[in-house]
Amino acid sequence: MKSFIKTMLALALVIGLTGTAQAEFGYKIDAATVDDVTTTACTTGRNQTVTGFGNGVSMDQVWALEKEVGSQGSGAFSVVSGYADVFPTANGAAAVGGVTQVTRYTSEEPACFRLHMTTDSGGTGQIQLATNRDGGTSYPGNSTHWRIYDDFYAGVVPITTAHATPSYIVHLGDGNAVLSVIEGEPEGTMTFSGGDDGDDTDLSTGSLGLLTNGALISDGVTAMEMRVSASQIADSNFGFGLVDVISAATEIVPFEANTNVVVEGAVTSTANVAAIFFNTDSNDAQGDFFMAGSNNANTLGNASDEYSLAVAPVASTYIILRVEIDATGHAFFYINGLLQGAEPLAVATTAILIPYWWAGSPDDATGTVTKMHIDYLEFWGARPLTVS
Repeated sequence: MKSFIKTMLALALVIGLTGTAQAEFGYKIDAATVDDVTTTACTTGRNQTVTGFGNGVSMDQVWALEKEVGSQGSGAFSVVSGYADVFPTANGAAAVGGVTQVTRYTSEEPACFRLHMTTDSGGTGQIQLATNRDGGTSYPGNSTHWRIYDDFYAGVVPITTAHATPSYIVHLGDGNAVLSVIEGEPEGTMTFSGGDDGDDTDLSTGSLGLLTNGALISDGVTAMEMRVSASQIADSNFGFGLVDVISAATEIVPFEANTNVVVEGAVTSTANVAAIFFNTDSNDAQGDFFMAGSNNANTLGNASDEYSLAVAPVASTYIILRVEIDATGHAFFYINGLLQGAEPLAVATTAILIPYWWAGSPDDATGTVTKMHIDYLEFWGARPLTVS
């Protein structure tokens, strides 16, 4: 018995110190019928978070957070007290939209949960449920993962428009745009600017390395984090994420958003993307919020509807943006260390992705230079089991 207790104590210490308690993810795509449910997501320890997200075109539905009762796998669920209607606000139609609604709950014990539609008054819901994910995944360590971190005091890798390996590959837009460059700020920064011609040629872009330096999604969790700021947000289009192309002179922007509809950029070179972006053409009824975007083998996530993250950028103020993708291609979007959205099957598991950033003019722009600061960049993924 003493040996058993010691073993369990050691296991508990390992889980508590390393943060390896399992996170799970449930979802329902295109929910439109009463009794639709998400797949089940379970907590594996005490006081773990259960977080739900709901949005969708004209979604006017009642969703309850339910907890499995009896033994795990019983299939019997009951509503968590106080969580019978977790997305209470009806969304508007495709050109009207609404902010993604969030519900947060802390489970005092290991348990399984789901979201269950109990009333349907119309529309189509995009529903996600994540457990133990409110904070980003800690870097697991060098023995199992590789990591690149650049604080931009002096670039860890060179900035170039050529295809050096690895390097920051950067390109310049038209109209007073400025190429990505290391600047002598006390915090260490890389800066770049989109142009002010007021069209797609304003776009300035950059990427880290070649795709041969990228993360294969099926290998395991991939994470990218940047601390960034924008000089102005009144007439801007910028974003940061994981993309399956390198920066190019053809001015590749993964997403454009206008009146609650998301489309691929004018140059549709990307096939797999997960990114956090901002565009002043997005629906004003939502407010000036960041959005999550994804593309899986050229299929846009969230039914091409805007996925608002309910956090607004503030001009010339730093904010931390983080994108994580698990081995099944699900993407998780964090702002200032808190999970603000999730997209199921966001990218293909066969995708190889690298960090990418852009700034330019939205479609309805008058043309204003947007200077971006990147304070630091972190990028890591799982070491492969075999030699490629």
